[in-house]
Amino acid sequence: MSGRDDDHPVSWLLIRFGWKVLAADGAQIGRVWHVRADRGRDIFNGLTYVAGFSLPRYVPSEEIAEIRRGVVALKPGAPVG
Repeated sequence: MSGRDDDHPVSWLLIRFGWKVLAADGAQIGRVWHVRADRGRDIFNGLTYVAGFSLPRYVPSEEIAEIRRGVVALKPGAPVG
């Protein structure tokens, strides 16, 4: 165990613009653009991410495998482009 804080899962409430978005195989596919949620009711719908100069792509919360500080990892089969 490395003991680093970014190795542990965190709440969706911490997701920020610019965090890395990883495909299921660990390859970086983009960066978080926007979190879609109702913070007041603690409902996380998903997020959009961008890769290069492409238009933002939406990923529903059901397709997110794990959230760690600075990183959102997608499940196998999640839309990656």
